[in-house]
Order: sequence, then structure tokens, then C-alpha cells
Amino acid sequence: MVKINIIILSMFLLIILSFNVNAFGVSSPYWDENPLYLNPGETKEVVMVLQNMVGNEDLTVLGEVDSGKGIMRITDQIATYSVPLGASNVPVNLRITVPEDAQPGQEWQVGVSFKTISENTGGVSIGAGISKGFKVIVKEEPNTSFISTPEFSTQTTGFLVLAAVLVILVLIIKRFHKKREDK
Repeated sequence: MVKINIIILSMFLLIILSFNVNAFGVSSPYWDENPLYLNPGETKEVVMVLQNMVGNEDLTVLGEVDSGKGIMRITDQIATYSVPLGASNVPVNLRITVPEDAQPGQEWQVGVSFKTISENTGGVSIGAGISKGFKVIVKEEPNTSFISTPEFSTQTTGFLVLAAVLVILVLIIKRFHKKREDK
């Protein structure tokens, strides 16, 4: 009997809560497998994009840096974003600055969390949240003493080979014609 009551209660809650489905997403030009590489002292502006493609209402979302606060900050004056239903282009502007004394290969995990803000309508309100982050890695200094620049590009080399083949072909044809005329 207890199991049946739990199943009925679970189904009732599922049905009631499914009427208010809100979903939003965050896209970023960087992620853990595609980190941001910067030089010591370099600053980069990065834009994450909020999306609200599912549901039945506009959302209000609060953004907050949750990791990497020492090198990243939200540059928008207000970190509360209105994300209309169907929108896929609400920008969140970030500024990342690597310290001058950063060592090559040093890395930071940076991230922003976004939480929906529900209007107080009374009763129980369930909000959604999502975090998006990526790595910032200090670039290794390239050793320029061993880098050599090619004298000719591949296209130039190909053109020269083609020209040489054509000259040889013309000389062979002329010689063949000359021998034929002599006979």
C-alpha cells in the first residue's frame, strides 16, 4: 500500500511540475578541450551567449563568476539578464586578464554560473541553474632561433617545376622536328 501511495504521489508531482518547464542554455567560444591561450599580461574580451529555446515564458537569469575570480570578471553593468522565449543571442560580456608575472604553461579554470530568478508568485518555486567554464592557459614562449622560413612556398615551387617541364618539353619537340626536317 505504501508503494502505491509513493507511486501515485510521484506521478502527481511529475504532472504538476511539468506544466512549468523552463530551460535555458549557455554557449561559449571556449571549453576544456578548446582552452583560451593568452600571453602574460594579456587581456581578452570573451562573450558567452544565453539561450531560451524551450518552455513557455521569458526568463530572468543572474550571472556570477564562480571560478577564476582573480583573472575574470563580468563587464556588463548589471549581471541580471532578461532572456526572452525563443532567444538564442543574449550576450554576457567577460574580461579575462592574465597577470604579468604568469609563467608559461600556468593555467586557471574560469567559469560563470547562471541561475534563473523566479518572480515570487507564492507557493513552491523551482529554479534552474547552469555553469559554463573553460581553461585559460599561459602561452609557451616559442623558440625563434630554430624556426626557419622556407624560401619558396609550395605554390611557387609547383609553378617552377611546371615551367621547367614545359621548357624541356618544348626543347624535345623542337629537336624532334629538326631531326625530321633533316631527313
